Amino acid sequence: MKKRILALVYAAIASAVSLSAATSDDEWQLPNFASRLSVEVRNDGNSQLQALATLPIAKAQAAAPDFPGRVALAVLVGSGNPGQPAAIIASQSDDLDGDGSPDELEFPVNLAPQSRCRVDIYYSTTLEDSFPWPKRVSAKHSYGYNREVVALESELVGYRMYGGFFLDLHGRKAGATGLWNDAAAYVPIRRDLGTGRDVLHIGNTLGLGGIFLRRDGKVYQPPANVPTYAHKPSPEMVPHYRVLAEGPLRAIVEATLENWALDGDVIRLRARYSIDEGESIVRCHVEATPVKVAKDHEYEMGIGVRDLAAGSISSRSGELIVTGQQNARDGEIGIAIYFDPSQYSSVWAVPTADGLNQAVTSNGRLGAGHMSEQIYAAAGAWSGSGIENLAESLTRLHLHVNESPKIGSLTFARTPHPEKVDAEAQ
Repeated sequence: MKKRILALVYAAIASAVSLSAATSDDEWQLPNFASRLSVEVRNDGNSQLQALATLPIAKAQAAAPDFPGRVALAVLVGSGNPGQPAAIIASQSDDLDGDGSPDELEFPVNLAPQSRCRVDIYYSTTLEDSFPWPKRVSAKHSYGYNREVVALESELVGYRMYGGFFLDLHGRKAGATGLWNDAAAYVPIRRDLGTGRDVLHIGNTLGLGGIFLRRDGKVYQPPANVPTYAHKPSPEMVPHYRVLAEGPLRAIVEATLENWALDGDVIRLRARYSIDEGESIVRCHVEATPVKVAKDHEYEMGIGVRDLAAGSISSRSGELIVTGQQNARDGEIGIAIYFDPSQYSSVWAVPTADGLNQAVTSNGRLGAGHMSEQIYAAAGAWSGSGIENLAESLTRLHLHVNESPKIGSLTFARTPHPEKVDAEAQ
């Protein structure tokens, strides 16, 4: 009898330990918050994935009312690494359409191949606060000497836009990572003050990832702003910019050209460009909408990069990479675009006033009653950053473009301790 009682006691203890292990992840970590959304994040790929997971707010609100409230904190609970304790991680919400409400929330994950993790996002509709997460990216819209200029950068590389719907490249000096775009804008290109260098001369070309239209063999480029140092008036029809997110994890800018007039037609362009922490890739989403287009007019829409002197061209499936030199001072540079090969034609040469470009055109057409949408990515690299093989480095980036964390199940819960909400944490 005594042995049977002991056996029952041991079984009860074992059951309690097992239950504790099974439910420890469900502990309410932040007692000040009334609501929690648990998010499963997966890496379905076959390589390590360190990137931002993006949670659409509309999807989250279908499970969690009023998400993300006035303040939210993300806690990495199940990292997939046994023994690793729960930890608060940085997060960021973005209002993409300017209506005052967030549309996306992102947070960093680091996942082994074919693995998953759980992130609990605690939020409150009554508390209000913000957190000074380390800033890893930057976006800034300024007028400066180029009138309207927008800068977009991570600590690895910088990009600038001043019209034309193309990117300029600002390389980081080897060993000097940081958010240098603003300071570098005031440094002459022939000086080195430790901020890196503007290494791509665009001129009247497609630059990096520039878009264009083509009809009946004629190429149309969106207008660019005229810098004040040229002592010429700026055209009335130029792109305008808006910063959608300044970071700290993802920087996003928007470019708009409301009424682009060409040969009697009028087209509106809107583009969104974003860069994530720890990345050199700019993700691009461009929409061309017909405002007034003749019924018999149909346009091809393309994206491209300018040729580089004595350079080489690589056009593997879904990527277009050009490497070469523009001057001996800056050395080798590389520029690339990445795209879905099923949505674009093969590579062809596009002439512009200051030289040739390599480009692809969309299979869709822009015309009366039907818009054109381009989704692609762009990246630049500079040998002065310590990169030995630019083409190989840019190809590796292509692999990362197509890999992203997947959002899985969402589970909503309310605090089991409502008496502690809005009180000091116990």
